[in-house]
This record gives sequence, C-alpha cells and structure tokens, in this order.
Amino acid sequence: MATVEKIRNDIAKTKDKIAELQKKQRALEAQLAEEENLEIVRMVKAVKMDNRELTAFLKAYASGLITLPEDMMAADSGAEGETGETEDFEHEE
Repeated sequence: MATVEKIRNDIAKTKDKIAELQKKQRALEAQLAEEENLEIVRMVKAVKMDNRELTAFLKAYASGLITLPEDMMAADSGAEGETGETEDFEHEE
C-alpha cells in the first residue's frame, strides 16, 4: 500500500509542477506578445507616416495594389524561420 500512496503523491507533485509550468508559459507568451507589439510600434514610428498614410498603405498592400520588392520578401522569410525554431523547441519537450 505504501507504493500506491507514493505513486499518488508523485502524481500530485507532477500535476502541481505542470500547473506551475503552464502559468510560467502563459506569462512568457504574454511577455513575447508585448515585445512583438513594441517592435511593431517602433517600426511604424520609424516610417514617419501619419495615420491616414499608414492606413492607406496597409490597405493597398492588403488588397495587392502594391507589393514588396523581392529582397524584402526574402528578409520576411527569415523572420518566420525564427518563429519556426521556437515551435520546434516546444515539440522537443
């Protein structure tokens, strides 16, 4: 019977650790989202467009009226690769 109690205690400890790690993960995801948002704000401010100009540019891009040069598209692909590495790391655990 002592073995059964030990296993139950291990299960309870494991559940507590999982809950703690999930809480930490949510906090890190929120921190990441905040940093990404700040990065976007910095990039937008660097362009020095007013709200109307920025809105018009984004609408034109979204509708396909304008496209990015090929070298900029290649730079975008690299940024997505970084995200993929994070996802791969999550799958390793």
